[in-house]
Amino acid sequence: MIRYWQKRKFAVMLYVRSVLAALALLCGISRTLGTEVTLRGSVVCGGACIPEPKAGDHGLVIFPIDGTAEVRATVEQILKDFYPDRALDAEAAQTLMDQFSSRLKYHIAADSPALKDAKNRADNHYCMPATASVVTGTVTERDGKKWITATRIEACKLTYPARMLAADRPFVTPGREALHLKLGEGPTLKCVAIPAGTFLMGTPVFMWPYHVEEYPHRVTLTRTYYLSEIPITQQAFEAVMGKNPSTVKDPQLPVQNPSFSDLKKFCEIASGQNGRTVRLPTSAEWEYAARVGTSNPGFAEKYKDQNSGGPDGFKSPLPVKSRMPNAWGLYDMASCWWEITGDKGMYHVRKSVVDPHYPPGVENARSQRTGRGLLLDRWSIGTHEFITERADYASNKFRVVVEIDEKNSEK
Repeated sequence: MIRYWQKRKFAVMLYVRSVLAALALLCGISRTLGTEVTLRGSVVCGGACIPEPKAGDHGLVIFPIDGTAEVRATVEQILKDFYPDRALDAEAAQTLMDQFSSRLKYHIAADSPALKDAKNRADNHYCMPATASVVTGTVTERDGKKWITATRIEACKLTYPARMLAADRPFVTPGREALHLKLGEGPTLKCVAIPAGTFLMGTPVFMWPYHVEEYPHRVTLTRTYYLSEIPITQQAFEAVMGKNPSTVKDPQLPVQNPSFSDLKKFCEIASGQNGRTVRLPTSAEWEYAARVGTSNPGFAEKYKDQNSGGPDGFKSPLPVKSRMPNAWGLYDMASCWWEITGDKGMYHVRKSVVDPHYPPGVENARSQRTGRGLLLDRWSIGTHEFITERADYASNKFRVVVEIDEKNSEK
């Protein structure tokens, strides 16, 4: 009986707090309606933010995180109520995104003076990447939406709350011992067990940076797998393949720009030598491991200590293990080169999926694969690129997955 009344008391308190928060928000909105305000946040195409956009959904929207006292208070309240101290799982991440979408999404009116000379208007619009922007204009409400008629839109720098920038802490630790993979006559390659799980893959729609191909969607990985703790080095590649295609030669640098046919051959040889299936990770497997199973926003600054990008920009990364590993013991997931995955280059689906894999239909030097892990201030851990063998502005590297099957199901 005591426990029952404790639960009732807690439920009533939560309800009262929600009502008060809603009233405070409504009061804040009423104070801003019809007055000029300044909002700072991520400006993006509305069609990039919803599962099934129609032609009329492709106007610009802003997800502000600063600019008025009401916006700051709403952001603070959302994080307090919907951002757990430890980390976001898939459900919590979706709830958080829904809160931002329902309470902090302002549609920028198509007839805004600030859009008068813009090429990317609502009536002639493509799903552009998000821009960090400060928008000044008058706020109104209609059709159940908040609108801002913008008189000025300018680029700016955004500072997101510290809670969003905290290091990723996994919910679980690998439950298996590491696997040591034989690679030719060279040293073995340590592979870390990555536990099965579910996460919200992609980038939250309220975040900058954000690209339309990164649409957030629920992904479930049903099988534990091993992922190599480092990208394949030139030493390891040469031990298996007897050659080294890299322009910048160093045994402890990742092998640079291997051909797709050589990747297939490398995995076939390693599979035969070890009696296990060795392959490229899918894009989902790669991102899940990089984010240690969490669904936290993947801001680039969170991975600075892990980023093995060298001082010469895209020219070369640092030798493997030069920087800190992530919480699952994986090195160099963030760097200045793309990591090649087993998926073709494509936009994210906008629905929940299980064990997704999208192999290229044609495999040649011109076919596109998904590249992962290149971080800049304008690219997050959720960013992926359409890459080919002939790398342009950045080189390509790779790491491998070792599958666990019934034959090799040791704990």
